[in-house]
Amino acid sequence: MHTSGMNMRPLSGKELEYIVDSISNEDLLLKQAAATAASQVHPEVNQLLTNFIQMHQQHIHTLTNAIAQHAQMAPTQPQQNQASQ
Repeated sequence: MHTSGMNMRPLSGKELEYIVDSISNEDLLLKQAAATAASQVHPEVNQLLTNFIQMHQQHIHTLTNAIAQHAQMAPTQPQQNQASQ
């Protein structure tokens, strides 16, 4: 996200749902990698899983920041459903 805040538009409901689903998926992958790493005896595999965990933590951080950047632009009242969404 290297765009200036002045050019951003509020996220649509579908976009927010996609981001929330993505965060959930990243969290699941992170937890699965952590559980596998905890039972690993091979240092090379453990290192790969640790890198995998860090990558998914960064993805979650990026997605969470995307929502935070748009939080102040979010409508405070429920919006009418639009046929184009």
